[in-house]
Amino acid sequence: MELSRAEFEARYASGTLKVAFIGMSNIGKSYTAMRLATKYDFSLIEVDKIIWENLGHDSMDAFAEWQGHPYTDGYADREKHSIALETEATRKALTSVDHNPMIDTTGSVIYTDDDVLNELRKNYYIVYIEAMEEHLELLKAQYFKHPKPLIWNGHYKNLPGKTESESILECYPNLLASRGKAYAANADVTLPSTMILNPKINIEDIFESLKPTA
Repeated sequence: MELSRAEFEARYASGTLKVAFIGMSNIGKSYTAMRLATKYDFSLIEVDKIIWENLGHDSMDAFAEWQGHPYTDGYADREKHSIALETEATRKALTSVDHNPMIDTTGSVIYTDDDVLNELRKNYYIVYIEAMEEHLELLKAQYFKHPKPLIWNGHYKNLPGKTESESILECYPNLLASRGKAYAANADVTLPSTMILNPKINIEDIFESLKPTA
């Protein structure tokens, strides 16, 4: 949703500003959204939480364990089911009538149904947190250390001479590049992970940086 800086400020003041964060899992979306909701007048909506609660799970780890890795039996069916769950949870989040709703989307929101993406683009100011090259190794490490459900969308291949875990690490950059194009195409503003993950940059500066420039 295209907004001028004046329109952004006016909607925020009236409680009608709608903001959504997109980007890879573990790149700082949830952390940044939480910091903004704590400091400023936003109502945080966590789509991941809606999904795993609907599944009857009590944590992100349980959701990730349910979905599994792309080389595990039944993953393809669980991936399809997960996308359907993400579509419905995002659709529910989009109906929020909260004061200045701020949606922390899933990393795979770009794979949800067209009507959901169209609604997101039409009514929400979309902030994309771009994973910069220097954080690629961090993302790959976090995939195993702090697992979150990850939709591979055909980008995982069992590579000759590689273990399943090694294949994941080799295929991850291709998934990231593909998603990066889709994220950028849907975004109103892009913030680099070097800003988001820099402990020296405060939340006030990040809030100013995500606003329209004119």
